[in-house]
Amino acid sequence: MRLINVKTSKFEEFPDHRAPSYAILSHTWGSDVEELTFRDVEKGKTKNPGVGSVKLQGCCQQAMKDRVGYIWIDTCCIDRTNLVELSEAINSMFRWYQRASVCYAYLSDVPGDQNPREEGSKFRTSRWFRRGWTLQELLAPRRVVFYNSEWHRLGAKAQLRTVIEEITGIPQRFLTGGSNVESASVAQRMSWAAPRQTTRKEDLAYCLLGLFGIAMPMIYGEGGDRAFFRLQEQIMRSTRDHSILAWGLGEFTGDSAQSQAGGFLAAAPFDFARSGDIVPRDQRAAYLDLLEISGGSLRVSLSLLTTSTETIGLLNCGPEGNAQQVVGIPLAKVASGSANEYIRPRGRRSVLLLSTSSDAPREPIYIKNENGPTTQILDQPGWAYDDGDFADVDLELIDVVPRSSWHEGRSVIIPTTESDGSTVSPTLVRLRHDKEGSRDFILMLELKQQDTHHEAHHCVAICSRDTTSEELAGKLRRVIQKAAGRKTASNGLLNLQLVLKPSAGQSMFTIRPKTLLHPPDVTVDATIELLLEEGADVIEDKDARTAISYAVRGGREAPVHLLLRNGATSSIDPATAAWQLRQTLEGHTGSVQSVAFSHDSKLLASGSWDSTIRLWDPATGQLQQTLGGHTGSVASVAFSHDSKLLASGSSDSTIRLWDPATGQLRQTFEGHTSLVQSVAFSHDSKLLASGSHDKTIRLWDPDVNA
Repeated sequence: MRLINVKTSKFEEFPDHRAPSYAILSHTWGSDVEELTFRDVEKGKTKNPGVGSVKLQGCCQQAMKDRVGYIWIDTCCIDRTNLVELSEAINSMFRWYQRASVCYAYLSDVPGDQNPREEGSKFRTSRWFRRGWTLQELLAPRRVVFYNSEWHRLGAKAQLRTVIEEITGIPQRFLTGGSNVESASVAQRMSWAAPRQTTRKEDLAYCLLGLFGIAMPMIYGEGGDRAFFRLQEQIMRSTRDHSILAWGLGEFTGDSAQSQAGGFLAAAPFDFARSGDIVPRDQRAAYLDLLEISGGSLRVSLSLLTTSTETIGLLNCGPEGNAQQVVGIPLAKVASGSANEYIRPRGRRSVLLLSTSSDAPREPIYIKNENGPTTQILDQPGWAYDDGDFADVDLELIDVVPRSSWHEGRSVIIPTTESDGSTVSPTLVRLRHDKEGSRDFILMLELKQQDTHHEAHHCVAICSRDTTSEELAGKLRRVIQKAAGRKTASNGLLNLQLVLKPSAGQSMFTIRPKTLLHPPDVTVDATIELLLEEGADVIEDKDARTAISYAVRGGREAPVHLLLRNGATSSIDPATAAWQLRQTLEGHTGSVQSVAFSHDSKLLASGSWDSTIRLWDPATGQLQQTLGGHTGSVASVAFSHDSKLLASGSSDSTIRLWDPATGQLRQTFEGHTSLVQSVAFSHDSKLLASGSHDKTIRLWDPDVNA
């Protein structure tokens, strides 16, 4: 094990069983250029600019305060160019976190003024709680202490257990060590990972190895679904827990006429999202036979409930709070197979049934795995996705909901059916631009049966990276309604059109991206639509518009979300409706990020995702000028105190200085390496300050004659 000496900041290596007391860091990774690597520490370059040095120095200082002599950080204590070492480290990671004297959880997106227990605090929405690798880093160590971006203590895991349970859904007994994580069912542990994401798709499986006590080789490039299949196969070889089959829980469908071959393995942890309370039932030896995988089939003993249209296999597991119910999985006989050979139909959901639903004795059956490439699946209607086409426009597919619809190995999306057994569920595809901080694109897909053929329908919107796919999926019908017919959208960096090209002779449609020179007139923002629905009961003006709707559409999502969480909507006095709205200024084609009045109150400036600044007459609401030139979204605007200059900061990393009287560009300031979040003039207008995501503040001389 390679550790860093906190006094020398140099590596020292120890056999695993003889490692000294050490502290271990848990964090979310920043950009590659900011994190310290193995080579950096090896060469003594530990004070490079960026968040990596902040993490290393803060970790060393805290360890010294705690009288711990060594630290371990995953970004720099593993030589990631050595694939053998990387594989060994990933398989050892859970054990290393488990053996640490203390784990420091550094939350770089939580500022210093946050109380974790307060509703709406940044602690509750931190990326740390949404990343795959941090799940084991939360559960493995005996002691976890949380720190904010300034390395100020937020509290220990034991102290914050109630808040953490609310955020993660993990019961407190597993957080505090009152119950061993190993005693949680397979379904419970999978459900904890359901809302989490990883940068590399395979890591969503690899990050769970320690949680299940599994070791297996890393094969980056195999695809996320294949990696997750391998993980489940390994778990099945070491468990008798039927809850590993209790994925895809939903309503009873009662109709299997449209069944297609599926597999007995889940496609991703997301399939266990509703299985968080599923635990094993009868623990008598007679009920604890092994789950045996052989020849591409799973051998398992189940009681079968058979109706005229459906066969349900009753698993030896059910809800923790209702001992009378068990999980039933849908089955269909293989026409050309033996009498006890079944498939698990694709798109059919598991259900909860009374344990007395079937008096039939348990019998051994074989469930075939049809998750491999088959002509049957290829003949199904759906959509084809080409990584290369989307890479050409700097987009990457990061999620599909339902996750079981995405067949990564074949790059096809197959729709699932809803509870009536015939209606095809809408499918959500999430695409991410490679520019850090940009909004995601979401593609919503539907298939409708028309006589003997399928009609494909789609629409496009954008959303914040902080809006989870689960939140979007829960309100997908509303978003589709708002975006209906819209095949184009812009996130301020990319003007995108998505088209569906039918394949000759098949019910398969290829998704093709096209870039547009100009942004569309309207882009639907799903994050905004969800917030507007949450605040739908707010008092409206005479035109059915609300203050919250303008705040949200103006880019003020976070404060509106906070207001809604704190119940601010219920306190609005209807008598104030008459004076809530003076003017409605429309014209931007993207979310408005920043507004500022000139100090003589004669002008209002607005900066937008559409890369422009607009100047308005606040008395009349008339547009005075449109200032163009930024190549990224405009995040901040500010007037000098004499109102003679206007500064704008952008995601293109520049600050521009304008003459608001003429609209002329006076200067462009370059030096930041990331989004310029804020700009401000000194009160004598002789200095201009800028703050950026690159963690720096820069001071500029705005004197255009200097």
